[in-house]
Amino acid sequence: MKYLVTGGDGFIGSKITEKLNCESYDLKSGKDILDKSKLKSALAEIDVVFHTAARISVPESQEKPDEYKQVNVDGTKNIVTLSNAKIIFSSSAAVYGEYNRKVSEDDKLNPESNYAQNKIDGEEIIADANGISLRYFNVYGPGQSKEYAGVISIFIKRALNNKDLIIYGDGNQERDFVFVDDVVDANIAAMNYSGKDKIFNIASGKSINLKDLASKIIKLCNSDSEIVYKKPRDGDIIYSCADVSKAKSELNWTAKIGLETGLKKTIEYFK
Repeated sequence: MKYLVTGGDGFIGSKITEKLNCESYDLKSGKDILDKSKLKSALAEIDVVFHTAARISVPESQEKPDEYKQVNVDGTKNIVTLSNAKIIFSSSAAVYGEYNRKVSEDDKLNPESNYAQNKIDGEEIIADANGISLRYFNVYGPGQSKEYAGVISIFIKRALNNKDLIIYGDGNQERDFVFVDDVVDANIAAMNYSGKDKIFNIASGKSINLKDLASKIIKLCNSDSEIVYKKPRDGDIIYSCADVSKAKSELNWTAKIGLETGLKKTIEYFK
């Protein structure tokens, strides 16, 4: 079997490349997948494509909708058109929008950004090609890039420097965090899957609110940081948590690394 990872220099793509010791393609934030000639050559004789290449900033997707569509949607079409490989597509929980309960793959999609709509469009393209889409929730861990920087990496960096941890809102926003190594294992499980389902939530299935997360990070970092609350930001989702039963039953996958263990591994990386 020959594997190729698009976006192989990114946070998740680099981990898949390392795990499978396979080829990486696209080291320019997604734009290389627009070069059809180069892409066709890279895809020759490839059996499985892990498609992680994308533009990923939600705010920027609102400012540059055409650029985001070109990379995230048209680039995905290029991969499907130029390849006969099985494709594992990195999608996002952003497709769900706001819910006040755990969401399953069958729930209605409520995209609230161009980025989220790009992922929905990408899923449809991949489904037509008989590929699989993985909807990641809040991925974190060592090696998280600036572009992919989530609240955990931001909190840890600040806590290690005894700076205030800033929460926008009252801190009761809940998030479902999944460690990057578990996400890599989910990609491999999807590669080996031969069933009919095409979309899976990839998450821990557990949530924590941001004020408790901040307190936990301060404690684990042995930090003197304080938690500072600021005005809520427009568009912030209050609750996000996944129903992961389908991934468990069909992919035989569950997140194995608990939040505290994952935080300790990430803190060690940033020290």
